[in-house]
Amino acid sequence: MSCDKIDASLLQDYLDNTIDPLEKIFVQNHLKICDKCRRELSELKLLLYDLDDKNNYIIDYPPELETMRDDIIDSFLGKRKSPSKKIIEMQVETIKTTGKFIEHLPGAKQAPKLLKLASKGLKKGVKQGVQKLVAK
Repeated sequence: MSCDKIDASLLQDYLDNTIDPLEKIFVQNHLKICDKCRRELSELKLLLYDLDDKNNYIIDYPPELETMRDDIIDSFLGKRKSPSKKIIEMQVETIKTTGKFIEHLPGAKQAPKLLKLASKGLKKGVKQGVQKLVAK
């Protein structure tokens, strides 16, 4: 702006309504006669309007971004497993812990063959379940 009477910061304060009452009167009277300052004020209003418009900030993300994000997370945390595989692993761990608990029950030492047979059948069933999940 090439006007020597009004500073650009004074126009900004006038627009923000943070100006002293006496300065406000001065700026209003000056705007009535100065085309350059009116034009500057209009440009400031447009800039403020553009900054306040939230539609300017909506960004369409490419669909590959989600895959890229997952790859980056995988590289830092290691390979992630699908939730169904995690559930199966938790169940297998629970069964192992239950087997250890059963070993300490009275009478469990008399029936180790039954426990081994049950354990083998369970492992076979879990293995088949995992194979079906991986095949999907």
